Formats: sequence, structure tokens, C-alpha cells
Amino acid sequence: MILSRVACFVFFCAGVVPRPALAATKVDLDGPGWTFRTTLGATPEPVSVPHCWLVHPGYEKYLGHAFYERDFEVPAVQPGQVVRLHFDAVYDVARVWLNGRRLGTHDGGYTAFEFDITKQLRPGKNDLLVDVDNTPTFTSIPALATGSPSADRTSVGAEARATIVGWLPYGGIVRPVTILISGPVYLRGLKIEAKPDLKSGDAVVSVRATLHNGSDTSRTAQAAGTVAEMPARFPTVHVAAHADAEVTWTTVLHGAHLWSVRDPFLYHAEVRVPEDAIQSRFGVREVRVQGTQLLLNGRPVHLYGANRVSEDPEDGLLESDAIVQRDMSDMLADNMRMMRIAHYPQAQSLLDFADEHGMLIIPEAGNWNMSAWQMADPGIRSLWKQQMTEMMQQDWNHPSVIAWSVGNEYESYTREGIAWTHDMRDFTLGLDKTRLITFASRYTGDPAVKTGPDEASQYSDFVSINVYGNYAMRFDRAHELYPDKPIFVTEFGRMGEPGVHDPLRIADITEAVDAMKARPYMIGGSLWTWADYRSFFRGTPEDGIRKWGVVTFERQHRDSWKVVQKLFDTPLP
Repeated sequence: MILSRVACFVFFCAGVVPRPALAATKVDLDGPGWTFRTTLGATPEPVSVPHCWLVHPGYEKYLGHAFYERDFEVPAVQPGQVVRLHFDAVYDVARVWLNGRRLGTHDGGYTAFEFDITKQLRPGKNDLLVDVDNTPTFTSIPALATGSPSADRTSVGAEARATIVGWLPYGGIVRPVTILISGPVYLRGLKIEAKPDLKSGDAVVSVRATLHNGSDTSRTAQAAGTVAEMPARFPTVHVAAHADAEVTWTTVLHGAHLWSVRDPFLYHAEVRVPEDAIQSRFGVREVRVQGTQLLLNGRPVHLYGANRVSEDPEDGLLESDAIVQRDMSDMLADNMRMMRIAHYPQAQSLLDFADEHGMLIIPEAGNWNMSAWQMADPGIRSLWKQQMTEMMQQDWNHPSVIAWSVGNEYESYTREGIAWTHDMRDFTLGLDKTRLITFASRYTGDPAVKTGPDEASQYSDFVSINVYGNYAMRFDRAHELYPDKPIFVTEFGRMGEPGVHDPLRIADITEAVDAMKARPYMIGGSLWTWADYRSFFRGTPEDGIRKWGVVTFERQHRDSWKVVQKLFDTPLP
């Protein structure tokens, strides 16, 4: 089903804590106590987790398997309690063993996962082993890209080629690891939707909680809590053994305080069951497309931002809260407020920052430059759906998230690319009908794309395009193809000029933003990139740093940072 681009899409929001935070007993497995080894050597090295090995001396270019191991003890577990082993993220494929028994495998380096370990635990010390593999393949997500650089395959240099992703495939246990001890029925997830009526000022708030029964027998449970300081009591539900059950509570919030870019107001919510709880913040706001406009709470949006590769010069992908705060604060100071920020799921602390400071984010999961055969492959489709679902479930309560992207620069002119966009749009809306759908296209300016139906952006609620040079012409061409849709520039910019003086970059960015501002159907742009970044991508300088940023790899401002600050200084909706 194709949703009308002039239909009103109403959104909810919230910064959901991705795992139980209160009543469950929590045992941190972070810090020292871990050992690390790869297939290059048999001697384990002591490390502290979170950890990624591409910033570990001696492993800067290592692609392959690495083994993390540690012993741990847990407090006494009472009869009927359930114990889970929770990983916030492991890049990229994790195979996990406890006390010599394999718990399972998780594929996807940016989203959380967990295992029920109640029956595998033993008194005293327990041995945990995690086999981590960061090898990119043709069927992993993100995958080695095999597409041609042009839809016109007769063009010079248009032959297909295998290409590694443009950022580093940081391997390791890159986010925290915890043990969670709860009652037999615990909270697996929470989704809050708030539908505002802009005329009356009221909002309908709906809270959906997912309960899981980790025991071997059917249980009866009831969730309760508070939402925007109102008591919430959910219906009693029977939860089958080792199964989920969903319960919903709905109310009207009178005189709702809207969340916006200029006033990012957040409400609080908490849902509880015996021995477990989830806390959340949420906001009330409406985002919709009307003709060639994107409206936030009824006001047109024309905002700018930048892509940011998730890494720190010293810590790589670890991204502590302090690192996220430092980088996002600099982006905000540079008037970067709306962006497709990266090609993969983001740390929750980044989205929390965006919620708190009125930034608009378009998350994207994994389809990076896929070719037609990859998008038609059933296994790749299934893996992408898994990773997209996981990203949405941990992100969908953030008010800053305004749309879902189903990929970047894939072969959207092919039959398979068009089918992918149609099918994954439907899949995504089946999980969350409250947000817009888009993807980052590089083919709207290709000679092979002569009409709108020739390219998959026909299924985007707003067209997103990656454009480097010839900005006015490329913007106008996209508008000719899709005259009734807003257009957002998901990438633009210029590589080069490694020092802080970058007149060519300044000229390029100025040309692009001037062209956007001159066209009312353009709703903004997301610069590639805010900061320089490490890469194995072909054409990267010998020092391994791709110098696309208005900020250097060491976070020093280039001359272009100040220029961008002025260019991006636009009225807030």
C-alpha cells in the first residue's frame, strides 16, 4: 500500500530506556576482567569492555574472529526468577557460549540483544565466551556493495565492483554488557504514541507494553505505572510459558505541551510489573507531509544538519555518553538540526540528546549501496528485516525520530530496487505507521531515470537524494521527477583540504545551501560530513582518514565550520 504524500502522519515520541532500569537486579559485566584474543595469536590479552579492536594496538586492520572471555558470579537467584544476559551491541556477528553451552548467535553490530540464561547458570563462577566476527561479506548487513556506479551500464567505468563500506567495521563488544534478574514475567518493550489535535490542544496517548513470561508455566500478570503524572493501569493478561503478551492503556492528555525544535518538551512515563520496570520520556508532536512541504506541528520545516560517523579518535565505536555529548554539542552549535545522521542504528544517548535539544533525525538500517541481486536475495531481506525491527524497537519512542530510511544509494532504478522500496516500506509501516518513509537515492539524476516510475523514490514520502556538485541542476531534475514531494539532501559536500583552511569546501557548501534555499520544495540538507573519519574505502589517503568534515578527525574546527554555522542559521519551526 502506498500512503498518500498529502496524508497527515501523526507521530509520537519518547526516549525509551532500552532495557529494564528499576526493579530488575542488575549486574554489570563492564570494565576489566575480560580477556581478548584473535586467530593471529593464542595468548589472551586483558582488556576492558566495552572494547573495539581496530583501535587496539596491533589490530588496526584486523578483519576476522576475536574471542572475549571472562568469569562472573551473580547474586543468589530465587525460585521462579529469570536471569538474562544483555548486550547493548556487539559488532558485527556474535556467537555466545556460557559454561561451554552455546546460547545463540546475533547478527547486527548496532542493536541490543539478550539471552535467557536461567537454566545455564551454575553456583559460583560462570564462564562467558563471545566469538565476535567483523568480516564484511556479500550477504552481511552492511554488505560488501557490488553495484555499478551508474544506472547507465554502457557508461565508461560503469562495471560492477565489490566495495567495502565507507566507515570502519569496528569489531568488538562495543557497548555495555549486563546481567538482569527479574520475576518470571518481565517487560520486553514499551511503545508510546501521542496523537495531538492541533486545534483543541489535546492529545490521545496510547501506551503499549510487551510482557514476556520466561517461566515454564502460564502466568497471570498486570502492568501499572504513571504516564505524564497520570496513573496508568493495564488490563490483566495471561502470558503463556516462554511467550509474549501485549497490553495497551489509552488516555487523553488535555492541553498537551508540544515537543518542537524550539521547545523540546518531554513527558515522563514508567511501567511496572513485579520485579521489573521500564522508564521512558516522551513528547507530543505532529509531523506530516503536505504537498512539497514537511510540517512540524503545522509549521514548515527548512533545516540543515550533517552526517556523523560513529567513532571517537581514541575509543573508536565505543562512544561513551561524554563522547556523544561532546560531538553533538558541537553539531548543535553549528546549527545542525535535521539529518540522516549515519547509515546504521545509533547509540541511545545520541537520540536522547536529540530529544532534549530539538534535533530531527532520520535513522537508517543497513542497506548500504546494495545491488539488485542482493535486494532480491531472501536471506538478505530476512536479515535486514531483523535489523530494521531491532532498530525501530529501540528508537521508535524518540520524538527526534521523524522518518525511517530503508537504505542508502542502492540500485533504486532496477526492478529489484523498486520492489525493495515498495516491500520494505510496507514492512516498516506494518511495525510503525506513525512515521514517514524515505531512502537516500543517488539515481534521480541518472540519464537512465527518465520518469518518476523509473526510480524507487516514487515510494518515499519525501525524496532524499545524495548530491555532489551541479546542485541546482540536480535539485531541479529531482523535482521534475517528483513535483509533488518535498526533497531533502541526505548527502552533499566535498572531500579534501586536510588542514583547517578549506576554501574549496566552503565554496561547494555555499553553492549547495544557496541552491536549496532558493527552491521552496527543498526542505533542507545533511552535510557529508561533520567530522573526518577513518575508513578502508578505496581512495582514502595513506593516513586512513577521509577528510570530508568541517571538523578534523581530532575535532578541530576548519574555516568551513564558521561558514556552515551562518548558512545553517535558519528560523526554527
